[in-house]
Amino acid sequence: MPRKTTWSLLLVLLFLMPGLGAAPGHAAPVYVLLTTIPVPSNPAGNVQGGAFTGYDIAYFDGTTQLMYLADRSNASVDIFSAQTNSFVGRVGSFVGIQPQPVNPATVNNDISGPDGVVVANFGGAKQLWAGDGPSLLKGFDLTLPGSPQLSGTPINTGAVPATRVDEMAFDPRDHLLLVANNAASPPFATLVDTQTRAIVTKITFNGANADGHNAPNATNGIEQSVWDPSHGGRFFISIPELNGGGPGGVAMLDISGNVTHVYDFGSAGLGAFAACSPAGLALGANGKLMVGCGVASQSILLDPNANGGNGSTKAFPQVSGEDMVWFDPTTNRYFLAARLNPGGPVLGIIDGLTETFLQNVRTTPGDHSVAVDPVSGEVFVPFGGSFGTAVNSICPLGCIGVFGVPEPGSLLLLGVGLIGVGGLSLRRRLR
Repeated sequence: MPRKTTWSLLLVLLFLMPGLGAAPGHAAPVYVLLTTIPVPSNPAGNVQGGAFTGYDIAYFDGTTQLMYLADRSNASVDIFSAQTNSFVGRVGSFVGIQPQPVNPATVNNDISGPDGVVVANFGGAKQLWAGDGPSLLKGFDLTLPGSPQLSGTPINTGAVPATRVDEMAFDPRDHLLLVANNAASPPFATLVDTQTRAIVTKITFNGANADGHNAPNATNGIEQSVWDPSHGGRFFISIPELNGGGPGGVAMLDISGNVTHVYDFGSAGLGAFAACSPAGLALGANGKLMVGCGVASQSILLDPNANGGNGSTKAFPQVSGEDMVWFDPTTNRYFLAARLNPGGPVLGIIDGLTETFLQNVRTTPGDHSVAVDPVSGEVFVPFGGSFGTAVNSICPLGCIGVFGVPEPGSLLLLGVGLIGVGGLSLRRRLR
């Protein structure tokens, strides 16, 4: 192995050591960085000299063990395989990082793309949906060679001025997609029929109720949504701020887009939190929601069914400052991409069954996305390359960090294993 590679792997080990500890008193598995995956440059879309620095949401399709990542640096949705821990392709043409030429001081996420990403599996269909900068929702057919654009797409959701279509959630029962225009003023969400590609309705979050959906006044955008098949089917969506201040909350919507309940984290019954700014959101197997607070404060586990539907909360002060949260149904664990965590960015891990904090694993500056392969259990975290004042010492041009639990007895040999096999995963991959 070249000396440069050896030193790079030793640097990885030194980087990981401060974050290896699990919570005292819990015999929890210890997650470590197993390997990294390079992100190849897109000659048709990369305007940063081949670097991977700008990205947004990641999504794992467990049926194929493929992760889809909104890669703004390459103006595409990139595809990575958990079977081979490698880049396997990219889809689409997006606006990329805006404005251009790219300058760290002037990047505007509100008009950049791609943004939110989801894979919709229903019947024989496998569709990739992704938001783009100029208020466009783009759809692609993953069953066909080249993943061509779906008929009737892109769909213009109508933001004026045109700002990005951001995070989204898919209802496989009714084939509905709930997508957020978080940067619009006021912010709004759109329900889209993935079969007909028609807009079903628009929900405006300004508190005026002109559309009859009874949405609250979201004064700092709207964030991640999730689909919950229980109770007849419903969506939840994170709201960073309500009525001009406070810690924000979570809104519940029925499949017609009507807001049926708002969980205000500033209320006494839900903890009277001083700060949160909900961003990431993930539904656990027990019907509870892990809320990633966008500011350094705490993470919040919300039980929307407690207290007669008025909800209850549990705080986790050990990790905060998340953008994205993922739930792995195989391990029943929540994974939190905490870029603004006090003390530095980490991947936080919380047990969904025992509702206990397990571990923080150090990541690189600005890392805010996470997705988990439910088959291998590997956790994929994009590591943006060095950009402006953010310095990535692991992979300066950017890469995908792959975390996991080494085989029993191999943790102490991790350094030798990484050096000996060039960074290949010590965990046997399930296929």
